[in-house]
Amino acid sequence: MKQDTIVYHEPECRTEVNNLKLLRITLSKEHTKIDFGYQANDYYIKGGWVKIGAETFIRMKGSKIKYRLIKGDNIPIGPEKHHFKTTQDWLYFSLYFPEIPIRHGLIELIENEPIKFNDFNFWDILLDGEKGYEVN
Repeated sequence: MKQDTIVYHEPECRTEVNNLKLLRITLSKEHTKIDFGYQANDYYIKGGWVKIGAETFIRMKGSKIKYRLIKGDNIPIGPEKHHFKTTQDWLYFSLYFPEIPIRHGLIELIENEPIKFNDFNFWDILLDGEKGYEVN
């Protein structure tokens, strides 16, 4: 039987964006929620800016089925941008996608295909049954 809600804290994954941290994934019957923390980039004097692409999606590894971004909390969807005030700033945000049909296995989060430099892309996100916990 499928659990109502499962939470995975800091799942193992691969990414090329050093200042973006995948904090938590919540799988429920209503949606898939992914929480992040992003540190302003010290390459820019005031930390630069951040946004999420409107075409962002998740999929199960090896599948062609894309679950498209429904909404973002606390992050603008492009072309709008969040401008940092200092290089010390952090932005915590959540992305919402439709419910996915698995509770354990590997998924990917892709901001753009084909992949461009600095896109928010994550591969081999491990939804490990031993590390997730059920919430009612």
